Amino acid sequence: MVKNWKTLRKLIGNTESTGDLFLSLIGEDGQIQSANTHMQRKLDIANPRNTPINFFDLVHPIHVDEFRKTLTQACASQIANTVEVYIKNGQYHAMKWEVNCLEEEGAKKTYLCVGYELLDEQRWQQFNRLVQKHHQLILEGFSGIIFHDKNGELIAANHKTTDIFNTTLERLYQLRDIRQLWNEQWKITDVTGEKVMFDDTPFMMALKTGEPQKKTLVIRLLDGEERWVLFHSQVLKEEDADAQISVVSSIIDVTKERRLSVQLKERDALLDAFLQQTPHLAWVIDEDAILKFASVAFCKYFGICERTSIGKKVTDLVPEAVTEAVYKYHIEALETGDAVDTTQQVKLADGNTILYHINLFPIRTPTGKKLLGGQAVSLPDKSRLEKELRLTHERLLHFSRATSDAIWEWDMQTGQIFRNEALMAMIGYHLDNSKGLSWWLRRIHPDDRNRVGDKVKEATDNHAQSWQDQYRFKCADGNYKHIEDKGFVVYENGLPVRMIGSLQNVSERKELEGLLADERLERQKEISETIIRVQEKERSRIGHELHDNVNQILSTATLFVDMLKTKDKDQQQVKEKSIEYLKMAVEEIRKLSKELVTPHLKDEKLTDSIQRLVYDTELAGEIKISFVHDLETELLSPGKKLTLFRIVQEQLKNILTHSKAKGMNIFLQVKGDKVQLVIHDNGVGFDPGQTHQGIGLSSIHERAQFYNGTVEIQSAAGKGCRLEVSIPAFD
Repeated sequence: MVKNWKTLRKLIGNTESTGDLFLSLIGEDGQIQSANTHMQRKLDIANPRNTPINFFDLVHPIHVDEFRKTLTQACASQIANTVEVYIKNGQYHAMKWEVNCLEEEGAKKTYLCVGYELLDEQRWQQFNRLVQKHHQLILEGFSGIIFHDKNGELIAANHKTTDIFNTTLERLYQLRDIRQLWNEQWKITDVTGEKVMFDDTPFMMALKTGEPQKKTLVIRLLDGEERWVLFHSQVLKEEDADAQISVVSSIIDVTKERRLSVQLKERDALLDAFLQQTPHLAWVIDEDAILKFASVAFCKYFGICERTSIGKKVTDLVPEAVTEAVYKYHIEALETGDAVDTTQQVKLADGNTILYHINLFPIRTPTGKKLLGGQAVSLPDKSRLEKELRLTHERLLHFSRATSDAIWEWDMQTGQIFRNEALMAMIGYHLDNSKGLSWWLRRIHPDDRNRVGDKVKEATDNHAQSWQDQYRFKCADGNYKHIEDKGFVVYENGLPVRMIGSLQNVSERKELEGLLADERLERQKEISETIIRVQEKERSRIGHELHDNVNQILSTATLFVDMLKTKDKDQQQVKEKSIEYLKMAVEEIRKLSKELVTPHLKDEKLTDSIQRLVYDTELAGEIKISFVHDLETELLSPGKKLTLFRIVQEQLKNILTHSKAKGMNIFLQVKGDKVQLVIHDNGVGFDPGQTHQGIGLSSIHERAQFYNGTVEIQSAAGKGCRLEVSIPAFD
């Protein structure tokens, strides 16, 4: 940057109009070196080149330190720093200043200050009227202060208000139509969470009633933080009866106090829940041994009333033997301020001895009064427990050996798994070779492994009592066995800690089910073949009947009509037409009977039958047909041959009737274990999704599905039609 200070000062000093900007150069001591005409006129100051003026004298005393800090920050950051301060113009008013640090030779610093007014003309007039009477509130209030006009719009606010709402005066003064923002955009509720409408705010209620109003509002800031703000609003009493009514709201951020109150309530609730629910003896006493708190278990154990015992000496409430056992430890914890742990045997009056683990700990209070908390846990007889555990283990071991069932147990906390001898014998492994859960999962068939793992996880996630599944397990000999596994889940405090289950070898049952399924499939195939034979037999009978009887009758009728003698030309024309239609009927019935009669596919090849059908079709119409095939199709069963022939026959009829095609291709081949039939024409095509599936296409679908086959149709307007049929070749 070129540092020609004389030129810069002259430029600023001679600038008549730069919009609404205030431009000035000031030194480190705040002395104004140059200021534009707009700044001189608006702040009512003399030309700094003629009369020395210090910028700090224009800033309100409470903001001088903040402005000095901004100058320092501008030098350190080497970028413009902004600050909002009150500047004197007859009365103080808020302005925003951008400060840039400029260095001359010799490290002497000069600052370019650019100022912006935050108030428009209307708000400026209202602000001036208020500041004359409420100067201290606006500039130096200890709480946030907001002045509203009769419509609730903001007239003025102090810096404390910007701190509470985490914003700036500039943003506050830019707000317009607060009613709409409040009701439609801002999220403001009362302490119960109910939305507060603009007309129900304290300042609007103060305008409505003329009485002071107080209410705590929960306001969500732009960064998502919620703050509890106490509004105390009241109407300003003006001596001038013609003056416009305004309201002042004193606002205090009570978020911290509110959160502390909530925390205190939560702590009280937690303490109460602990004292109610803990199964151990718990208590709190002061330095005079006065009982302050006690758990329900403590009161029940010593047979005292919780309500009447609080506030009494604990030594008067518990047996003397207990007092003697723990008294010195209470004194030690109170005097040293350190926690004490001890295990004590207490001999009761009935002669029984109970072992307790006792924990004593000092509690510090804001008042400095000493409190002592304690908890006693009854310890069971270790030798008795060990004996019971040993007996239980022996019973479990004997039971697992006695039963022929394959059982297992999984300790989900330690990961250890127990499997009995019957289980290990089932899978062929030795007991000492068995591993944990991962060892077992790795031997489950890969196709079943994830499903089993997901089922176990789903059971524990949903707190189910049991789960069951069948899967294949790789035994020691390398073969898979079909296993039915069922597990029962044991929960403690809502968490799964143990799983007990049993296994059953269902391989023989699976094999029988497979044989039964194969037999059912074979029977189904036989039934299907029989149905097809019956259907084709009936079709052939109807075809022969039409050809031999109906056609004979029509032919005879044709002869009789031909014998009729006509007297005039009209009757002769009727006679000729009748003979023509009778001959057409004979021809149509002949074609129909030929289609109905089953071809002799046992005696001739399927491809020969299709080739003859192609030849007859080409002879009768104006379509060119290409038929390509392989010889493997002759391995098909008679039923499948007949099905493929009928599909070709049906699709040829569809093409001749609807497609207006000039050519078509037929492909018949065996690919792998499937027979594929493809019929493609170059006709007008259609939209498969929009066209109603008629009798012809339905018949094709039904015939293919009869042999678990599939049908795919590809067509579009002007693109012809491609029919692809695939059926199993050898099943």
